[in-house]
Amino acid sequence: MSPRRLILVFLALTVLFLAANRAAYKGYFSDDDLDNLVQTRGAEVSYFAKELVSPKFSTWNFRPVGHAYYRLLGDTEGLRFPVYIGVLHALHLLNVVLVFLVLRRLGATQVNACAGALLFAFHMACFDAYWKPMYVFDVGCAFFVLLALLAYLNGRWLLALIPFWLAYKTKETAVALPMFLLLYEWLLGERKFKRLLPFFAVSVNFGLQAMLAPKTVESPYTFRFTGAALWTTISYYSAKVLLAPYSGLLLIPAAWWLKDRRIWLGVAGIAVLLGPLWFLPERTYAVYLYLPLIGLAIAAAFAAERISPVCIGIFFLLWIPSNYLILRKQRGVALEAAQQVRGYVQQVGGALAAHPDWKSIVYDRAPLSLHPWGVSAAYRWFQPARDFRVDPIDSAEGRRLLQEATVQTASWNPARRVLSFQQRVPGAPNPSFVDMAEGNPAWLFLDGWHAIEAGFRWMKPQASLALQRPADARSFAVRINFGPVQFQDMGRVDLELLLDGQSLGIRSYTAQGWHEQQWALPAGPAGPVQVTLRVGKPYKPSNGDPRPLGAAIVALGFKP
Repeated sequence: MSPRRLILVFLALTVLFLAANRAAYKGYFSDDDLDNLVQTRGAEVSYFAKELVSPKFSTWNFRPVGHAYYRLLGDTEGLRFPVYIGVLHALHLLNVVLVFLVLRRLGATQVNACAGALLFAFHMACFDAYWKPMYVFDVGCAFFVLLALLAYLNGRWLLALIPFWLAYKTKETAVALPMFLLLYEWLLGERKFKRLLPFFAVSVNFGLQAMLAPKTVESPYTFRFTGAALWTTISYYSAKVLLAPYSGLLLIPAAWWLKDRRIWLGVAGIAVLLGPLWFLPERTYAVYLYLPLIGLAIAAAFAAERISPVCIGIFFLLWIPSNYLILRKQRGVALEAAQQVRGYVQQVGGALAAHPDWKSIVYDRAPLSLHPWGVSAAYRWFQPARDFRVDPIDSAEGRRLLQEATVQTASWNPARRVLSFQQRVPGAPNPSFVDMAEGNPAWLFLDGWHAIEAGFRWMKPQASLALQRPADARSFAVRINFGPVQFQDMGRVDLELLLDGQSLGIRSYTAQGWHEQQWALPAGPAGPVQVTLRVGKPYKPSNGDPRPLGAAIVALGFKP
């Protein structure tokens, strides 16, 4: 195949890849993206340089090469999301070219090298690597690993140490590269094992520091060296390699049957390049196969030598459409999450632009895909002051902020995609009735409440809130959402109402659905009151929800 034809093949692949993933440019930042943008903004270039050359393990996972992506684009492009995706796609397509060159250097024909590169280019286990900038660490790590492989295969093993170091400084999974090089020397190389010593020295240095680093609490990043943990990761990743349960394990007997050391290198490389991820059963993500897919590309390219071109064509005629169907399914989920987060962040920016004097925010719910660090980063991007506070309503710090005379709160309605801000004005009366579908001031909710959900709010077995009793109040109403799971688990909810500590009795909810009960009010003056709700029996859901629950409150308050 002439160079011109190779260029045309690559251009065709590029067009097909970008066409299939064009909707990625309509996506938006994840919580990790926002956090990385905030954490790297303003960081000194000297700090990046210092961490780049440092032989010390970063205890807080600072990756100077990967984080430089956020530092540079954050400064120049701000929140222009398509630019981040464009850079990510360009880097991935460059990796496709490097995979092709590695395969050619290992001895694959041009056609078979193209087949292996195509398998690497479009694999839906790595959907997130094409759609989410946060996985630039994986894509960038693979870029430098491939450069190191090319240098090593061309006999420039000392030069290969430079991209290997940069690969580690992009993501720690690069520590597995020396094991892959060892496999190469044993299976295909000249068995010059001594030149691997500096590679292993780097890996052992960082690996031992990671293992010996003090750990105060257990976390998903805690290594689990147990059979159960290993089986969890084997079950998970073997199902993602060929997109069917345990299908990846079939590669082992297939490689043995074909008896080709190059295929053995590829299949073993999949396992080796996963490295420490085998022992992180609580951190299993299909996108982590991005680097190990280099091994799959190697195995595929040399297995293609044993298969007729017709069979290869049939494989890709099935593989590409099936991957595209998976892409379409994941695309809808990703775009829905992106729209929620984009709306949230834009409304945060608008509010802080209008109120630059705000010093703190207590937030009541956020888009499901935004974890607390992402919510905090969304606010801090627009308000970088060090003393600016962002805390959730159900945290101890959030509860403390709600006691201050002046406080700003933000309540997210996922159905309407509206972020409602309220500012507490000293002396202003509280409302007498609360509808959870509206953006209610967070300071009304005292102890015992979870974050707002779609039109209701779960209380704990006991919960209190502050309301204003009007002069004409004659009754108090509480409407709950008695959902099907709770109804099946409990059959009824008994709810006691207390006003300023005085019990007004118990009402029972016995039918599934949204139902209201009322309590007659004794005579009393108008003014602020503390309303307390208490369930007769705490609810432990059968669906695995670990939260302490009572009832799902839809609305409550005084009625004339």
